[in-house]
Amino acid sequence: MLQVNRLARKIIPLTAILIIVLICTTPAHSQATDETALSYQAFNQLAAVYRSGGSAPSLLSRLNSALALIADANVKRAQGDTPDSLALKGQARTIIQQLLPTIPAAEQQAAQATRLRTQWMIVEGAVVVFLLTIAFYTCLRIWRWYEKEKLYEMRIVAGKTEA
Repeated sequence: MLQVNRLARKIIPLTAILIIVLICTTPAHSQATDETALSYQAFNQLAAVYRSGGSAPSLLSRLNSALALIADANVKRAQGDTPDSLALKGQARTIIQQLLPTIPAAEQQAAQATRLRTQWMIVEGAVVVFLLTIAFYTCLRIWRWYEKEKLYEMRIVAGKTEA
């Protein structure tokens, strides 16, 4: 019984330490996953803005700064500085959470700009076709006038008849 008691005294603290370590590392892992998921979501939304023909350099620079903070946090965590790592990840999460609601507005602006460009190209095409038609018609009228003037300048020469 004495040996079981001694063994229990050693195993229970080791088990408690193992449980505490698991509990402490699980939220940090889920937070890392949270920042990664948020950054992927923000990146995909920004990619949609650029695919639709728009640009959002300010949003992109904010996302890049958040990604740099996440990378710095991972370096700090690898060095064993967990409090600074968590602080940097919190800053990155805050930046990304502030960034996400502004991306749909940028996407709408890009879509609107694309529609305006398309409409403007249609109007420009119509104007060019109209101007070319007027130019062709004007040139045709000038050519006909020139031909008439040449016709009026002709002399009628009566041919000699041989008998």
